[in-house]
Amino acid sequence: MSRTILCVEDEQDTGDLLQSILEREGYGVVRAVDGRQAINLLTTIQPPRLILLDIVVPYANGFELLTAFRQHPDWKSVPIIMVSADYYEPDIQRALAAGATAYVVKKHGLHDVVATVNRVLSASASEGTVEPAVAM
Repeated sequence: MSRTILCVEDEQDTGDLLQSILEREGYGVVRAVDGRQAINLLTTIQPPRLILLDIVVPYANGFELLTAFRQHPDWKSVPIIMVSADYYEPDIQRALAAGATAYVVKKHGLHDVVATVNRVLSASASEGTVEPAVAM
């Protein structure tokens, strides 16, 4: 199975750091810096192993992208970790209700993001399903 992660993140520094950390963990990373690029990838690449999806990105927000990924027949079962700078309970509930696999607040650094990636991929490989989770 592919070890590619799609990272939808508009902040260049955050995206670069995530890519570097994930590549050190052995993952390949495809990046999109806005909603248009992310939507374009639905038809131009094979589904990734996992999607890291920032909530606030230009042209289509993370919730719109989450819906698009869940509606695409080839991408609907790809685990999606929503990533946000802030802890906001309504956004967390909305993301999980819309099909996000996990929600991570990045204010404590990106190590929680990477730990969640590893946990989700490990759980999905062994069980086939992952219970929704929140990391703060």
